[in-house]
Amino acid sequence: MTSIRLHVPILLVLVAIVFVAFSRLLNTPLFNPLDFAILQEAHILSRDPIQMFRHLGTYFSQPVLQLTFLLEFTLFCANQAGYIAINLVVHALNAFMVYMLVNMLLARKNVAVLAALLFALQVGSYGKILMTVEYLEALLMAHLHLLVLYFLIRNDFRHHSRLTSPYFLFALGIFLLAGLTMTSTFSLLGCLLAYKFFFYKERGRRGVLSLNLMILIIVGILFYLAQNRWGYQDPVIYEDPTGPLSFTLTSFKNIFRYLNLMVFPLQPSGLLEHANPIVRLVWDSRTVIRVLLTIAIISYSFFGFVFGNRAVRFFIAWTYITLLPFTGITVTGSWLNLKHLYLTSLGFCVILSAGTWGTSALLKVRRWRRWLPFVVPVAFILLALSVTYQIDDQNRRSGKDPAIAAMRQQTQQLCEE
Repeated sequence: MTSIRLHVPILLVLVAIVFVAFSRLLNTPLFNPLDFAILQEAHILSRDPIQMFRHLGTYFSQPVLQLTFLLEFTLFCANQAGYIAINLVVHALNAFMVYMLVNMLLARKNVAVLAALLFALQVGSYGKILMTVEYLEALLMAHLHLLVLYFLIRNDFRHHSRLTSPYFLFALGIFLLAGLTMTSTFSLLGCLLAYKFFFYKERGRRGVLSLNLMILIIVGILFYLAQNRWGYQDPVIYEDPTGPLSFTLTSFKNIFRYLNLMVFPLQPSGLLEHANPIVRLVWDSRTVIRVLLTIAIISYSFFGFVFGNRAVRFFIAWTYITLLPFTGITVTGSWLNLKHLYLTSLGFCVILSAGTWGTSALLKVRRWRRWLPFVVPVAFILLALSVTYQIDDQNRRSGKDPAIAAMRQQTQQLCEE
């Protein structure tokens, strides 16, 4: 009970911060063509919900997700604000799970709170995932990812990985119920493997490939096989005709393209057409900036693994593991999807938070100077909000397109039937 009283206020504060920071998204009209297709599909399912168990869906193959969208359609129909409000609630819950996970692993509440705040304000991923009906799927998958990870690690801490503990049974139940056939399945298992490796001593030197992890791996493989046999197949975005070696090299380069984008969120888009001269000047210097950032990222990763504590090593590994499933889908890296940085940004937020508090501790005898390190996370927060608002402005302009307006009208007519 005491633990609940300590954590609930943080949850409420995170929800409030998310809605204050991103309330303007609630007023943006439907603009994404995929959203209209999803709503039309929900309209079909609303007439016969049992179809979701035999209907693969245009974009989603999991009945739990289809049921979620069906409930949303029943409540909101063509009202964009309702869908975005749900996105914001799920995102706030994800930020709270970040707090719980970091607090458990680092046992430093101040670091956990700042990391959760940075994640809540979309530092490193820049808000795109909050803006459409379509992206609720990614938000829900991230939430389930964090829940499974949290309860399995909690089971390790409290019950020595027992298969009969409520923590393990709850985590396994979420894993089975959700049918995690998405790319998050194997990044989740990779994160669990990294945790068991880096916290080997703290776990009582129990084996890394423990029985509970093996069970999840087997379930994940079965899900993967079932998805390939019966589930919806994502369209192939990138096929490399030059062979596996070239594909591997391109995927490797895309890792650092994405990590650069997390810190330096500029890439070819319509936003640059409306950017001020300073942003354009920075964009013209992008090659030099990206080379320096790549060197800095590689250097920090290396020294973090060599000299960092177990938690820092884990979250550096997290950053790479959660990004890997998305690095082989674009050949040039000329445009990358910010939504793929959602879970990856968690590692960046934790590292930024730990570095800020650690530097502040070194300056604690310097009175007001100990607060100087917080300039860095504040700068990233302002950058994240600025980019998010600019993307939202672009979405509003897209929503005024006559073709999009016609789609909105058709969707509204469906709701009136």
